[in-house]
Amino acid sequence: IGAFNIKPIERLGLPVIYGIDGSVGIVGQGVPPGTRYPAGQLLASTWNADLAFKEGEAQGREGRARGVHRILGPAVNFYRTAFNGRSFEYMTGEDPFLAAVLIAEEVNGIQSQGVMATTKHYVANDEEVNRQAIDVVVDERTLREIYLPPFEAAVKLANTAAIMGAFNKV
Repeated sequence: IGAFNIKPIERLGLPVIYGIDGSVGIVGQGVPPGTRYPAGQLLASTWNADLAFKEGEAQGREGRARGVHRILGPAVNFYRTAFNGRSFEYMTGEDPFLAAVLIAEEVNGIQSQGVMATTKHYVANDEEVNRQAIDVVVDERTLREIYLPPFEAAVKLANTAAIMGAFNKV
């Protein structure tokens, strides 16, 4: 199951943890593709925290039914440039408060089903091209007021199981 598994550590008695990509539904690495949800911007445009919880709950339920322990999602980022080819994944729009509320609810929904959420991509993941070499230059105020609130909410309001780093330097 899944291309994003965490190997077991037998000497500690820790089993394999099966993971799968899932920002807009289970993508299918190692399992057949699952339900696809609309682009994250559409969820953000509803301003509906209950809907974010329900989407997360549905993803968690489907993941659990497929034997998945963790979903690599939800995805958080802002549309600061037109070069981010993965903006469809992000349900953050351009409002850090809205993003914080929705991300926390989606994480809560996923984890209500006994599946771990991995909130991603930390932080300032502004472009897909050259993403492993780019250095995003952002001042501390912008970082704290725009980029970090959704991640902080995922941790403090939803106890996300993990945060996935981005490839870029900051």
